[in-house]
Amino acid sequence: MIVRPRQTGQMDSAARTDALAAEGRRLLDLCSADLDADVVTCSGWQSRNLLSHVASAWSAFAMFTEEASMEPPDFSGLESPPEEDDELVAFAEAALARITAAVGAADPNQPVWTWWGEKTLAFFGRRAHLETVVHRLDAESASGTPTPVDPSVAIDGVDEFYGEILANPGEPPSGSFHMHQTDGDGEFMLTVADGAIVVAHEHGKGDAAVRATGEELLELVWGRRSLEGLEVFGDRAVAENWTLLAP
Repeated sequence: MIVRPRQTGQMDSAARTDALAAEGRRLLDLCSADLDADVVTCSGWQSRNLLSHVASAWSAFAMFTEEASMEPPDFSGLESPPEEDDELVAFAEAALARITAAVGAADPNQPVWTWWGEKTLAFFGRRAHLETVVHRLDAESASGTPTPVDPSVAIDGVDEFYGEILANPGEPPSGSFHMHQTDGDGEFMLTVADGAIVVAHEHGKGDAAVRATGEELLELVWGRRSLEGLEVFGDRAVAENWTLLAP
């Protein structure tokens, strides 16, 4: 369970659509250039697997956005990505075009069914965008050509992780953990009360703390990096336990 005030996720719909298109284009171009490349940040995956996964996600988010239903969708209607390389790239191209068009045409305030807390179409636009950002980083780990993530986008991804994705985290970690963004105003004070994770967007003193850029914090919460090389204060074991929440 998550209990927290909302901080971010209010990105302008047109800006969200443009960012999704750009991030998706970068990811698709990198993956399709070498489908056999090993994805360093996703053990056991090649770019082919990454592209298949992301194309599936784009197709699903597009369907949910287009249907804009208050009822859970029929997942049997989702098409599986093809296995042949040329067909897979074409499928991904079509999926990116579809999700970009769907998000661009949607009213972000329209109420819909979602599987986490936010119950408007903005949920799917945000989820598609931030999923693509994280996997763009994965694609760049395969190509060896990293590019930065905008600090405000990165910290939006951290906020989504704690505010939406960890709705049912299982056994919460012990101790309190503070995360401070060094290239923006992101603050996350994470505590546990009555078995629930409580997220406050404020400065506080935790049993452990980490200071890092928005991109580094995004990579940390999504398991794309460790605490190594970051400024860590207090009980390092507590900090390590909080990072184990990464999927």
